[in-house]
Amino acid sequence: MLAYERKSRIIEYLEQNGKAEVNVLARLLGVVPETIRRDLRELETQGVLKRTHGGAVIEHPKEREYPVQVRVMKNAVEKDMLCRKAAEFISEGDLIFVDNSSTLVNLVRHISDDIHLTILTNSIKVLQEYAVYKKDNITMLCTGGVFSRSNLSLSGTLSDSFTREFFPNKAFVSCHGVSAEHGFTDGNLHEVAFRREIISLAEKVYFLVDHSKFGKPGPIKLGGLEICDVFITDRRPPAELEEQLKQSNPDVEIIVCGD
Repeated sequence: MLAYERKSRIIEYLEQNGKAEVNVLARLLGVVPETIRRDLRELETQGVLKRTHGGAVIEHPKEREYPVQVRVMKNAVEKDMLCRKAAEFISEGDLIFVDNSSTLVNLVRHISDDIHLTILTNSIKVLQEYAVYKKDNITMLCTGGVFSRSNLSLSGTLSDSFTREFFPNKAFVSCHGVSAEHGFTDGNLHEVAFRREIISLAEKVYFLVDHSKFGKPGPIKLGGLEICDVFITDRRPPAELEEQLKQSNPDVEIIVCGD
């Protein structure tokens, strides 16, 4: 198990139980206690948890909005799976938008080196991935704008005006939650405004949504289910949500990774 997978499991365990002991985590994850202690130290540095004697605790786990550096570790395996599948829809000559959600961070690494395309993004994490993986086949455009330290993203009027100069044929986005009743929702007003702008400009919109977001409404409405052209997920959506997706957009594609 890789370090990011292990940390993802630790966060999930703490969110479910509120606290955890080093020895219990070590048994669950099949590693020595010192490995868990190191993981807990790193997660404490990132503000995820508070270490205690022999373990760790997390306060108000369901109410927390983590920085993007932490969110990428939650359901990390599922998010990577969604990015791998989404990369299959990218074609030669595409101009695509990739949003700043933690779900989309790994998309760049899965794009074939044989495909030449342009990516427009407001995500600093996506730019970092681009630099690390040295994708010379990709032309990377950054929106500019006001920097958010917690989201590692850029937004505001400068981002909006720059983005309006382009008409991406595909937009890859995620959300805080999705439900049959509320549609797609999110948690940051500035990010919602920017995503709406991109969705309105793109020819085709791909939503990458792992199962943990089903039936989990955020405080701000991003849009109705009709804004989604391709719904990529790791588990089949609840029947009510799937039915509503199809009713809202009869042409929607629902893709369940692994099916």
